[in-house]
Amino acid sequence: MLVLALGCGAPGTDETATDPAPAVPPTEAVPPTPDMRPDTREMEPLVAERLEAAEAAVLANPRSAEAWGRFGMVHHAHELWDEAAEAYAKAEQLDAADVRWPYFLGDVLSVLGTDLAGAEAAFRRAMALQADYPPAHMRLGNVLVAANRPEEAARQFERALALEPGLAQARVPLAQIRLSEGDLDAAERHLDLVLAEAPRHGQALAAMGQVYMRQGRREEARAVAELARNPASYNLYSDPLMGQVVNEGASAVLIWERAKSFLENENYEQAVLGLRRVVSLMPTNAEVHLQLAVAYGGLAQLDRARYHLEQAVALDPEAVEPRVRLAGLALDTGDPRSAIPQLRKALELEPGNPEAPWLLGKALVLAGQPVDAMAVFEGAVSRGLEPPAWVRNQWGSALAQSGRPQEAMAQFRAALAADPNDAQAHFFVGLVLEGQGRVDDAVASYCRSIKSDPNPPSATRLQVLGRTCA
Repeated sequence: MLVLALGCGAPGTDETATDPAPAVPPTEAVPPTPDMRPDTREMEPLVAERLEAAEAAVLANPRSAEAWGRFGMVHHAHELWDEAAEAYAKAEQLDAADVRWPYFLGDVLSVLGTDLAGAEAAFRRAMALQADYPPAHMRLGNVLVAANRPEEAARQFERALALEPGLAQARVPLAQIRLSEGDLDAAERHLDLVLAEAPRHGQALAAMGQVYMRQGRREEARAVAELARNPASYNLYSDPLMGQVVNEGASAVLIWERAKSFLENENYEQAVLGLRRVVSLMPTNAEVHLQLAVAYGGLAQLDRARYHLEQAVALDPEAVEPRVRLAGLALDTGDPRSAIPQLRKALELEPGNPEAPWLLGKALVLAGQPVDAMAVFEGAVSRGLEPPAWVRNQWGSALAQSGRPQEAMAQFRAALAADPNDAQAHFFVGLVLEGQGRVDDAVASYCRSIKSDPNPPSATRLQVLGRTCA
């Protein structure tokens, strides 16, 4: 399971070794203290119910480490940090052999940031129980960074990578440490590996920009800075232990925030899991349905995506984005006619929408309404919109269908100027040339189309003409 990296900083000694801080001696069984009972009156009902159930379990069995631990997990999941820390300490006193209690305590203390030494000690106790758990080294490394002990932190990140080489969230801080030491080559190697897998990783892009600037590679630094304008925050990594805490969450708001982070990072499976829970808690929220549709679309589960887009439109008829996405889905699945009313309504609601006119023009072309399509394209340009390259092919197709081959050819040439390997543009050029009786030139265009992207339309035309590519 991927979960949010919740922790951060701490001091002590380093290495995988093993002088964990001594466990606290057993405590007397005591019920939750008054300050461990947050005011639940303003909370979401399901959250209040879960907190109260956890407290009731402790009151019923105050000598149970499991009851205290779950009390801590429920509070932890809802960001009630102080209550969670006290409960985990009690759970560890009752059962020092359970890795969860010091591990979760370390996370809470690192988030609070007021007891870095305590956070470090808790993580080391957890690692004494389970030394080969990569996230523990990752979290301890973050604690040591916060405590300004970079070389000790680096050893923890390296240990995490030795156990799990694909752990990008260890490579980024390790690269930042190497950058601070002036080892630009090592920093670049780590960042290259991260960006190969996650090209929009915001922290990695920022660090790589610094590497390039310090190497005097200003053009590359500028290119990275351009990419960094639309970054994603990859603060997620696999941590099954912490997943147990996440699963205790009943707050729609917190679950939604986590799910949005998964969606931003294109982890659609985990986004769907979270957003489905949010939809069950907030069934009339159009935005949640929209995001769940996007996640299902990322998984190519198009029927489910369509259902939730339709729900979003029904719940918020004034919203433009779900209509545009619903129309795009209709176009992708070969149903241009159902896209047209959605896009017309979207433009009625937001005349300046930068995407809807081009999609509407495409839908009209595919629906056999080329004159209407040209009017839409021309209207968009007159309002100052610049047509994307793919629109040129649709516009050219509308012109060709309307008996204006020279103007059509100009649009296809514009598409090819933007992308000389545009297979669709080459195919359309071939059609125009074939219609003008220039068969040899048409065959050459069909062959360029097939070379760029083997496709049945060009192959079909060659077969009809009885020709092959050299």
